[in-house]
Amino acid sequence: MNLKGLLLISCIGFSSALWADQLRDLKQRVEQGDVNAETDLGVEYVLGIDVPKDYSQAYKLLSTAAQKGNKLAQYNLGLMYDLGEGVVLDRQIAAKWFKKSAEQGDVPAQFKLGLMYAHGEGVVRHYEEAFKWFHKAAEQGHTLSQVNLGLMYVRGEGVAKDLEEAFKWFKTSAEKGDVIAEYHLGLSYFEGEGVKKDLNEAYFWLILAAAQGDEHAQELINELEAELPAKEITALQKRASEWNLKFLK
Repeated sequence: MNLKGLLLISCIGFSSALWADQLRDLKQRVEQGDVNAETDLGVEYVLGIDVPKDYSQAYKLLSTAAQKGNKLAQYNLGLMYDLGEGVVLDRQIAAKWFKKSAEQGDVPAQFKLGLMYAHGEGVVRHYEEAFKWFHKAAEQGHTLSQVNLGLMYVRGEGVAKDLEEAFKWFKTSAEKGDVIAEYHLGLSYFEGEGVKKDLNEAYFWLILAAAQGDEHAQELINELEAELPAKEITALQKRASEWNLKFLK
């Protein structure tokens, strides 16, 4: 299994000879103690990019860089512990490294730490802490953090219940194509929660969610199709198709 969320080093367009030179240079920089090179090569060993997959080497390099304070190494080392790849799965250690990275502003680490506090994995469940880290990542544009923030506002977990704030974050995330956000945005319009009730907008967002496989969205669509005029349904379906084309370009 590959580690999700690792920072991939792109070599698209490089000739094999050129990349061999760059790999040689990268290893030389590692020998000189370059923390960025240690991080980059560590990630390559995890994913097997232009070098054989080698968790032992990956762990050695990422540990060294993480201990030097490199936030990307800390995040990737946290992922190794979180997924049990190359090390014994240990979510407490994962949380420790995610926190070090998150405190330096790494957005994926902030999201992962938020999840761990929300679910009580590797740390004691603490909704206020989950909200804090989701909020930090959401403000920097992290889509999954935005939808999780919306859910916390809906449930009043770690923050006072606020349906208008929930709607705001669902909309921000849905506009970037997140299926969970699309469903909850459609539901907000359907129920009139946090926004004025609007069945047309509800239908639009729900068909986008259903197109990505959300079964709950399809259930509401069936109800709406019994209420909305056929002409409006056709127009909304066309609008949704045009919207989806934006994500295919």
